[in-house]
Amino acid sequence: MDKLNCNVFLTVVETGSFKRAADMLGYTQAGISYIINALEDELGLKLFYREHGGVRLTSDGEILLPLIRQIDLGERNLMDKVNDIKGLSAGKVRISTFNGVYIHLLPGIIRTFREKYPAIDIEIISCEDNQKNEQLIFRRDVDCGFLPEKPSSEIEFFDLLEDPYMAAVSEEHPLADSTAFPVNRFYEDSYIMIAFDKSDFYDRVFPDGKRPRPAFVADNEQAALAMVSEGLGVGIFSHLLAGNASYPVRFIPLNPAITRTVGIGVRSMKTCTNATRMFIQHAGDWMSGKEMGK
Repeated sequence: MDKLNCNVFLTVVETGSFKRAADMLGYTQAGISYIINALEDELGLKLFYREHGGVRLTSDGEILLPLIRQIDLGERNLMDKVNDIKGLSAGKVRISTFNGVYIHLLPGIIRTFREKYPAIDIEIISCEDNQKNEQLIFRRDVDCGFLPEKPSSEIEFFDLLEDPYMAAVSEEHPLADSTAFPVNRFYEDSYIMIAFDKSDFYDRVFPDGKRPRPAFVADNEQAALAMVSEGLGVGIFSHLLAGNASYPVRFIPLNPAITRTVGIGVRSMKTCTNATRMFIQHAGDWMSGKEMGK
């Protein structure tokens, strides 16, 4: 079957759009449409519903999706082995990540990785939903992914750093110059919630079962920090994110202290590509020489 383009198919599934897939892969939108139409003609099946604003898999497409993922992984493993035989450290690694790592760690990891392995391509997918990120790794939609916590699913996980949570307050807040911020204080102040924070996060920070009442819900960390800086409330952020805040806020360690374990996950080190193994090893080596907070 010479018209099966796994990468295009999976990218369309991931993005839900011919246009976004074209932008990501360097095709024209018409080129993506032609490839998918040719695949559907070859199989004699309709794989996508074309809808206003995007596309979604048909039931036939859903059935074929895990098989195409396996073919894609097999093709990349084959090319990895071919490149090994040729003595070329070539390949491709698809990575998922969340903002804290994307902004503060990943650029340095990728820069130094490319210095060692210039022929290996890196593709990055940003995902703030931790459960969805785990699913991307588990289903092999990505080769590996950075996670803010140890995963609950069957994913191999490698610790990279311990990342403490901090209270964020405005410079005029009464506790702005304090060395510790009592967790119970969140019940008194207006609280700025971030939309993608999950219940397990609040279970860890507030083990008594109580929750601060949010005055506002921001859809991303930078929006929340902007509101905190204007004195509209207080928030909770990781030290990783606090390292280079865009707004004038004070970050104060929580009392009691609460940390998360940031790491990198992969479905299986035994079955992942050589390029993926090299990237995971490099990320660990880079972090072992990285001093946080400097």
